[in-house]
Amino acid sequence: MTPSLRQALAAMPARQLNLVAIGTVAIAAALMWTLAIRAPLAALRQQQVRLAALQPAQAHAPAPLPAGAAAALPPLPPLPSAPAPLALIAAAGAAARTAGLTVGGAVPGPERSIAGLREQTLDIEASGSYGAILEWLDGIETHQPAVGIVRLNLRAAQEEPRRVVQLQLGAYEAEAAR
Repeated sequence: MTPSLRQALAAMPARQLNLVAIGTVAIAAALMWTLAIRAPLAALRQQQVRLAALQPAQAHAPAPLPAGAAAALPPLPPLPSAPAPLALIAAAGAAARTAGLTVGGAVPGPERSIAGLREQTLDIEASGSYGAILEWLDGIETHQPAVGIVRLNLRAAQEEPRRVVQLQLGAYEAEAAR
């Protein structure tokens, strides 16, 4: 405490000093209410509202089917077949050119079996702007339903506004479809 503040407090009458102390405590309590109690209570109320909104949706969820009813359902449509590696390279390259990317290379990777699916990987390196890369990835996901992104690496290119993307795509097909 500075000497001038100490002198000012010592010169105050006791009644005024009590009012200053009570005011300070009231301000501290208001800050504590605002920061430590009110914000978590508001977050709790929001979570309760979200939970209440989910409960009616769960009440309208379909009941599980009896054991014999599953056989009476029509069969599911077949999964889309995975494109051949060269067709996937051509489609990914065309989508990259459409989006404004420059493709540096595309190499088919190894084929392996995962949980009853055959996975054929494809490693592609391309460069372009963030917007072009996003448009390209969206085009791949939209037009190639049997293809998924396995790995994505994005780094700055030598030219400042461009980025280099290293992408590994996986084309999936059921083992029996071979």
